This record gives sequence, C-alpha cells and structure tokens, in this order.
Amino acid sequence: MRFILLGDSQINNDVPPDVSNQSVEPIDVQITTSSNIRSGPTRNANVVRSEPAGTVLQADGLSADGQWVRVAIEGNSIGWIFRDLIRSDGDIDGLPVQGEQPLTPMQAFHLQTNLGDLQCNQAPSALVVQGPKQTKIQIKANGVDIQLGSTIVLQTIDQKTFKLATIDGLATVDGLNIPAGYKTEAELDENGDVSGRFGRVLPLTKEELELLQVLEDISPDVLNYPIKVQDRVSTPAPRPTAAPQSQSPTAAAPSGDVSCDGFKPTSPLDGLKYGLNTFYWDPAPGATSYRLTVVGVGSTDVSAPTTTTNFDLYNAGQNFQMSWYVEALVNGQVSCTSQTVTIPREANPPQFSASWQCGPGDRQVTVSYQYAPPGSNSVTINIPRLEVSDTRPFPPYTGSATYNDFFGGNGSVVANPSGATIGLPDIFCGQQTG
Repeated sequence: MRFILLGDSQINNDVPPDVSNQSVEPIDVQITTSSNIRSGPTRNANVVRSEPAGTVLQADGLSADGQWVRVAIEGNSIGWIFRDLIRSDGDIDGLPVQGEQPLTPMQAFHLQTNLGDLQCNQAPSALVVQGPKQTKIQIKANGVDIQLGSTIVLQTIDQKTFKLATIDGLATVDGLNIPAGYKTEAELDENGDVSGRFGRVLPLTKEELELLQVLEDISPDVLNYPIKVQDRVSTPAPRPTAAPQSQSPTAAAPSGDVSCDGFKPTSPLDGLKYGLNTFYWDPAPGATSYRLTVVGVGSTDVSAPTTTTNFDLYNAGQNFQMSWYVEALVNGQVSCTSQTVTIPREANPPQFSASWQCGPGDRQVTVSYQYAPPGSNSVTINIPRLEVSDTRPFPPYTGSATYNDFFGGNGSVVANPSGATIGLPDIFCGQQTG
C-alpha cells in the first residue's frame, strides 16, 4: 500500500504498536433467520446485504456492547449482524472487541489537508492511497472504514468535511460504492472524525479532474502502477444523418418525406441518472414515430409528434458511461438517425435500508427507511403483531413512522412497485400484561 501526501497535508498514525501485530482466529456462525448484515454495529447503519436462514459466515469480533458480531462477507468485505440472529459451536464471547481487520502501521490514521496559508498551483492538498492493482485492501481514515480496489484521493475541507474520490478501480465506504471518476463527502466533528452519513455519489467536476491531472506526473518509482485520471465526458461520436434504405421490395423510400435538418438529441447531454431518465430531442418534420436507443440496453418507440420519452436504466448493470441516440421513422422505416451522445451515468445509489427501535415512548416502536430503489413510488410498513400495513407515498424518499401498543415481534418494509423487502428482526419494547 502506497501513501503520497500532496500540498499542505498532515497524516497521523492511529495504530498502536501493540495492536499492529495482533491476529484473530475466526469462528463459524450460522444465521438462524433471514437477516440483514449492516455496515456498522447499529440498526441505523446501511444494510449491505441480506442472507437467508442457514447461511454460514466467519466471525472475528464483537462490538463494544457485545450485541453485534463482525463477519466476513463476499468480496473480502466486512459487515455486522445482530448477535441474537446467529448461533455457533464456537466461543462467540471469546471474540475480541474490534471495529476493523487486524491493522498494520498506518492502516488507520487521521488526515488533515489545507492546514495553513500554503498555496500550491501545481497540486491539490490531499492524500493519495494506492493499493496493488485489482486487490482489495481495508483502511480506516478519520474513524471510518474504507475498502479500496486501486487508487483513491482523500481530503478534508476546512476541517469540517471529509471527501473521498476514486481515481482508479472501486472504493466502498458506509455501504456506498464509489467508482472511478466519482466522489462522496461526509461531515467531520471537532475531533476530525467522520460524524455523519456520506452523501450522494456524484461525478467529479471538470475543475476537480483538471486539478487531479497532476497525479499522472507522480514518479512510477513511488507507485504500484502509473495513475491515469479519467475524462468525465467523452466527445460524442457522429452518426450519419440518413440511414440506408431498406432493401425489401415492399419497403417505401421515406427519406423524401422527412426533413432531417435540425433533428438532434437535446437532453440529457451532461449525465444520466442511475435509474429513470427522461430523454428529449428536436423533431424531424414528417416523421410518424421516433425510436430512442440506449446502446447495449434497449430501445423504445413513441408516436410523433411526441419528442420525449422515459427510459429506466436501473437494470442496465454497473456501466458508468453510456450512449444514446434517436431515429426518426416513417411507417416503421428509418429516415434519419441523430448524433450519438456519450455521457457518464450516476453511480449505484445507496442500498435500500430500513430499521426500527423502541420508543420514543413506552410501548412504542419507530420504523425508519431510506434510499428506496429508483422508480419507487411508496413504501409499505408491515407489522403483523399490530395488524399494520401502512403505505407511505414518495416523496420524501426517506422517513420514519411511530406505532403505539407494540410489545414485540417482527416486521418488514417493502418498496413499491418493485417489491424489494427489508426484514425487521424481532424486537421487544415492553411486557404485555393481561
């Protein structure tokens, strides 16, 4: 692992000498009921995955209160599961209290950038962290666990904001995936620790990418491999303004009936949403219909004079750059084909999560939900013990609800219309009498 400090930056090692060489022998644990695995030892942490009953995982640590067990999950990642949801023939009580993998020196640290009045026009004040190519490693920066698959840049802004940007590969923090060319931020407390949730995963701006170009000049002697800063927007590739006519003897020659002058895509031209997008284009007078094509994903047709349509990219895979174009048709035959637009796509949004806790009053329970899947129009909260099935429309896309006369049981939160479901494990909020 390589650390390169740039500009006016300072890093302090958080790994005590007596901790860096500790090792932990994991034990097998089995999930007893369908359960959520979270990014931290709290019901408020993001759900990073769900596992069915019977799944066997390896555990290597406990939370400070002993209520959560840290487990290894797919992709060399870690997560936390509520202790009451697992069983083991091993000694769970014997696992050490810990919040990260056994650490080596500088694998946990605190960073500060832009400390003083030093101005550097050649490089940003930042820390570059680079692991081996295509190898996932864990670090803890300013109190938050980060997994990186190649090269990231870390910064603190005015000692109030922690910023993570991925230059190459993929980084994961607080259950969010940050691909190359994207960033996310979170608040810092007075001690320099990350104190809040990370915000949206957004593309790096043109100005940020230009500032980071200097990373390509870092000597390969201090790197595992040379750094290449990605371009944010590719130049659109031109397409012909008239498509070849059909060779079918029954096909009409429609090109003379349609004016291709001014026919062009108009939006979006700077970026695509991860899920549902609305596309617009200028008309081709004389066309009877239009066909929107998202390259590698699919097409949809609309009748003229409509020059807009929706297209959902939620199931289009982990593509961070995509292309689209429009064709003008007469009676099903293509007359004009627009220029192709190639633009970045938003990263995968935070995963749908939900949790609940007793309170705020006696025999009350509060259900919280956030980050519903793209395309959702509501969530339904189900609490069988109370015979509650409460549908709450969007927006807002994050919310909570409190229910009375609850003593205990389980529940679920369902996103509509996709049916994505988060199970709420058994919880007990009081003793029922009578």
